[in-house]
Amino acid sequence: MKALNILFFLSPFLIALIFTIFTMTSIYLAWLTYFIWLAMVVGAYVAANYTSTYIRSKKYSLKHVGEVKNLRIAAFVTSYNEDPKIVEETLLSVKSALRGRGEVFLLDDSTKKEIAEELKNFCEKNGITYVHRENRKGFKAGAINNALKLYGDKYDLVSIFDADQRPRSDYFDHIIPYFSDPKVGFVQIPQRYTETRSKIAHGAKFQQEPFLRVIMKGRNIVSAFSLGSGTTFRIDAVRDVGYFDESAITEDAEISVRMHGRGWKSIYHDEQLIWYGEPPLDAASYIQQQNRWAFGNFKITGKILRSDLSFIAFFDYISGFFYWLKEGILTLFELIAPVVFLLFKQGFIAMNPYAYILAYIPYMIITFLIFAFSIRGTSYGVRGFLVHQANEYLAFFGITMAFISFLLGRKIPFKVTPKGKGMRSFKAIIPHIIIFILLIASVVNGSYWLLTSSLPTERGAIAVNLFWALWHIIFLSLTIYFSLSGLKEENEGKYFEEALQ
Repeated sequence: MKALNILFFLSPFLIALIFTIFTMTSIYLAWLTYFIWLAMVVGAYVAANYTSTYIRSKKYSLKHVGEVKNLRIAAFVTSYNEDPKIVEETLLSVKSALRGRGEVFLLDDSTKKEIAEELKNFCEKNGITYVHRENRKGFKAGAINNALKLYGDKYDLVSIFDADQRPRSDYFDHIIPYFSDPKVGFVQIPQRYTETRSKIAHGAKFQQEPFLRVIMKGRNIVSAFSLGSGTTFRIDAVRDVGYFDESAITEDAEISVRMHGRGWKSIYHDEQLIWYGEPPLDAASYIQQQNRWAFGNFKITGKILRSDLSFIAFFDYISGFFYWLKEGILTLFELIAPVVFLLFKQGFIAMNPYAYILAYIPYMIITFLIFAFSIRGTSYGVRGFLVHQANEYLAFFGITMAFISFLLGRKIPFKVTPKGKGMRSFKAIIPHIIIFILLIASVVNGSYWLLTSSLPTERGAIAVNLFWALWHIIFLSLTIYFSLSGLKEENEGKYFEEALQ
């Protein structure tokens, strides 16, 4: 199975190479030919996996197994220099949800003395165990491992919450019954962004919808992975795989791979059991978050390739790598491709443009229809699609930097996504502005070229590149506008309307 999985992983790179050999226009632009083909092939793989998970999600249903067991729960809230008020509200919510079935622990790695002292005093007054380390070895994973080794023997389950993720009072009533099945290693619930006080935050909320409503439901049992917060683990399962990897930035996804490779099941319980969550409010914070998530997922690729996953689980996990590759460096090449052709009149793919149109339009329509059907019944809609895409264009540069760091073997220090800022972020979008200007110039030059050209094949090629240049311009314009907008009052309905005014 490993050999088959590795061959499948390599296949898009090999397919793109074959296409490049037969369609490159010159050796000097072969790199662009290759990466454009790779973007199309990888995009098709991601679309195929999305379709697969969508089909599987149609069979999804919330099913509790067995009766509620008398399992002891250690509820960990992780914190690092967070706003004490946010942390305290979360701690009280977790304590209310436990209802005597375990204990609440604050794993506070704060380095700011005033924050640490305030949280420690709060915990002492409210019967919460305060755990503070003098060093941040292993960051969040290290804090969890440390607490498990200190207190884990007294408990059956460990439930992990970020500082801004507050469970409902009936949270554990829904979670515990799944552990009647001894092969269930962990249960994950959807995260929820409610504090969408900026256009960037609003886009982040809609970006989560297809992932939480379709992908995770389709991956239930087979490959649904931990999201780091709102996860309840069987402590024996955590021990079975050797605890959390303290060298991993995305320790949640990394331990999920090892658990699935060892035969543990994961349950995705698609119910809003968390009622508070604050996404990044500004462009710089959002790019930082996406950079960290992408780098962490790139780093675990080797473990995915070496794992004993079934092919379906492997396809699900490796599609994450393909997704980040597509949204990062391959998006960069897709952005510069029409500039190279329209502005510098350099062809990079020797292919009849009308054959491309006949092949690509049906594919584009089919993938859009599948996506549209998959998100029916949600609040996503056209508005969600536009703000979602704008955020993905915003993220591409940070994801690209993460991929380069991964290739060079660099380490990205763990950073908590900043909360509560909402600053206008001009510096963060300088690459986007530069590309936006180049695309505008390309459209102007390409339009003149189209009007003066008399060659049907050339006109077709110009039209194709003008289409993609305009497509990129639309979303980059929204990206730039959102990034330069400040905080708004919490009224989701008006964000999109204002963006188009």
